[in-house]
Amino acid sequence: MKNKYINIIFFVATLLSSTFSASAENETQRQDSLMNEDSKSVRQRDWNGWGYGCRLGFTIGGITPVPLSAEIREMMTFSPNGAFMQEFYGYKLFKERFGFYFGERLAIEGMNVEARVKNYHMSIEQGGDYISGYFTGVDKTEAKLISVKIPIEFMARVNSRLDLRVGPYIQINLHREFKGEVYDGYLRENTPTGQKIIFSDGSKATYDFSEDVKKTCIGAEVAADFEIKNNFGVFANLDYGFGSVFAADFETITFKMYPIFFSLGVSYRIE
Repeated sequence: MKNKYINIIFFVATLLSSTFSASAENETQRQDSLMNEDSKSVRQRDWNGWGYGCRLGFTIGGITPVPLSAEIREMMTFSPNGAFMQEFYGYKLFKERFGFYFGERLAIEGMNVEARVKNYHMSIEQGGDYISGYFTGVDKTEAKLISVKIPIEFMARVNSRLDLRVGPYIQINLHREFKGEVYDGYLRENTPTGQKIIFSDGSKATYDFSEDVKKTCIGAEVAADFEIKNNFGVFANLDYGFGSVFAADFETITFKMYPIFFSLGVSYRIE
């Protein structure tokens, strides 16, 4: 009988011990879950949708008519001139999905291009004199804009890694350069059938329209940002100027020249 009571007491003690252990484990799990939820809530409360970061990239593109004019018969060589951009930016997201984006970007954009043209309206300098007319031959152009761009854009967060942006920008040109030379051809003065001035055997004439480039421009941008790891990522921007880079009263080049540039590089963002 005594052994029976001992066995009963041992069984009850074991059952109570198991019950208390399970209860304690469940309580620990519940507290851990609450702590995780509290931590998540704290993070959500701490992040109010604001973020900021910086970018460093390479730029390629040009100042060109759209579509390419009939006077430009062949693109012989092309290379970027400048090809650098650096930006500091900030943004505000609402409900973690949509918001607005703003930045301040230093951009060096330009091109070196050599093209064969026909009946290309031109004003050239030769021997201290300026001659206007229609040129047929090779035109070599160097263009460079050192500017501050201020994008103000709509932003959409597709997921935790990918952001898409679109919107306008204002461009303030700190340095303006558009110059070149013509050779291996001839210029018809004033009209397409005017007196012919021949450039051959290494003879050249130059031009410089830098002062005719506008000091401010506006345009639109589409862009994407992709985070790779630990806030570091890559980005791509496409900028398209709304109007010609030249002032409205500039008539030497008879068609509009649009600044179109593509940038690609690395980024770092903080939220």
